Amino acid sequence: MRIGGFVDMSTVDWYGNVSLVIFFAGCNFRCPYCQNSGLLPVESGEKVDLDTIRSRILVNMSPVPQLDAIIFSGGEPLLQFEGLMDAARLVKGLGLKLMLDTNGSIPGAVEPLLAAGLVDRVALDVKAPLTPEDYRRVAGLGEGAARLVEGVKRTLALCNDYGVELEARTTVAPTVSDGAEFIGRIAREIRGRCNVYYLQQFDNTGDVLSPELKAKQPPTREVLLELGRVALREGIEDVYIKTREHGLEKVG
Repeated sequence: MRIGGFVDMSTVDWYGNVSLVIFFAGCNFRCPYCQNSGLLPVESGEKVDLDTIRSRILVNMSPVPQLDAIIFSGGEPLLQFEGLMDAARLVKGLGLKLMLDTNGSIPGAVEPLLAAGLVDRVALDVKAPLTPEDYRRVAGLGEGAARLVEGVKRTLALCNDYGVELEARTTVAPTVSDGAEFIGRIAREIRGRCNVYYLQQFDNTGDVLSPELKAKQPPTREVLLELGRVALREGIEDVYIKTREHGLEKVG
């Protein structure tokens, strides 16, 4: 596997759990607000074997098993399907929970993981309303946008079919994904199909792909709260916002 890095101990990436986060290299999307843009090339990161991942996990489980979960993030982890399957089996063999953070565009790789009972929770990054036109603009996709959007829809359905916990996420970035109508359309697509919906504040402090967005300020907490209320009005029952200043807050 090619790995871009680890976060050894996180309490904010899967709330209610102490998680180790593994960042897989490579992504098939080019979202302008991406703050992990250094991981976009498939050849980025470092080549890592399964024993290295096992050792990293075990070190963080010692002297007491502080960890209770592992998160596969990226990049897009499912681009490295064979290595990811091996790593998922390792995680479950150690008695830990596993969350997959994915853009959902590769359902053919999602289903074997769900069918084998290797994933406890899926964090699905819903970039935009589920149309090729919106995904071309927001996720930087080309002619394959229609196929990839159908993949996202299929991943949504698979998570529901297998009864896997599903959180949907949208990054709210200025001029890209910060409109009330935009969020309302996403909410209509996912209502009744996810356990929770997170609106995440764009962060301009990372390795942002677009220099123009890097220069913009993140949306305010008040903007995110108003967009969260839009999602509530569209029928999403549990909506949260996540900001650098206040962390996770439920929208009521």
